[in-house]
Amino acid sequence: MKNVLNFSRNKYLNYTCLITIVSTVIILLYSMSACNISGYVRLSGTLILLQFFSFFIGSFLGFLFGFPAHNNIEFKNKYVRNSSLKEITSWLTKIIVGITLIELKDIFKFFQVLVKKLSYFLVNDSSQVVIIACIIGIFFVLGFIVLYILSVTKIFEELVINDRNIEAILGDKSMNPNELNIDNTLHLDFSKISNSKKQDILNYISKNGVSNLNPILSKRLGKFLLYMKEYDRAAKAYKAAYLKDSEDKYSLLNYCFIKSKYLKDFDSSNDELKDLISKNKEFAPAYYNLACNYNREYLEFKETNEIEYIKKLRDKAEKNLQRAFELDKGLFSEALKDTELKNLDVKQIFVNSKKKE
Repeated sequence: MKNVLNFSRNKYLNYTCLITIVSTVIILLYSMSACNISGYVRLSGTLILLQFFSFFIGSFLGFLFGFPAHNNIEFKNKYVRNSSLKEITSWLTKIIVGITLIELKDIFKFFQVLVKKLSYFLVNDSSQVVIIACIIGIFFVLGFIVLYILSVTKIFEELVINDRNIEAILGDKSMNPNELNIDNTLHLDFSKISNSKKQDILNYISKNGVSNLNPILSKRLGKFLLYMKEYDRAAKAYKAAYLKDSEDKYSLLNYCFIKSKYLKDFDSSNDELKDLISKNKEFAPAYYNLACNYNREYLEFKETNEIEYIKKLRDKAEKNLQRAFELDKGLFSEALKDTELKNLDVKQIFVNSKKKE
């Protein structure tokens, strides 16, 4: 109701009402020149109807030119201001300036003819022609201007506010078929989450997947799923976080770690790390994780008869670890404690990395 009242107090509508009242009074006074009552009613009624007709035609055009353009792709920015009149105005301005410069003499002649015609109508008591022309011109322009201004200001504002209200209603818990407040739950210490809550989260993921949260919550969800030993879903959650924020390279490293260590999908994990290295050649953690992957795979298959393949895995692990040390010496202390690098001579690899400096 408040918005409706504010709309009715719009200054442009107030000016329009004032002009309409003044012009209506003038029409009523002019109509008193009729010979009788029936003539007075017919003349005043016709002129008032013409006044409203001109206003509504102008209003319709103003509304068409001013109504916000619609964006079908993005709901949050569904409406944008209509710029069609600006383009037409720019085009017409150039034409008018061009015609004025070329036809300047003819414009003065046309103005002289117009003045003479108006004088003739007034002298010969044909003032109704002037009245009708004024009514059509004034109210057509008035209607266009008022509705155009309202369309690009008040109507645009109302549409945007209504869309936001609809979005808020649809996002409200009462409209959400899932009553679990997963945002708050994922920010808790996992050890303090009750078993029923844990099951609720798993049910939520089974129904909605892992890709409908923001990047931070996707990472929290990945950590929670890893804690719950839901390794495949944990990997997908970390991958979803990376896809939403490609600057967060550590989410991709977590994805690769889970794929390699728990899911034994060495090939896809290695491919992701190689692709990351190709785009970020100075990113030491990617080389370190790739070394861990190769060593993990080496330990997995070292008892097989594929001696040459096993040797290549070990060589690749040493090569990538050395490259990681070359880029970041601080990784050495981490590597000494890392069980994923066991059976590798970490100290010697570190010494070799210093020789290349």
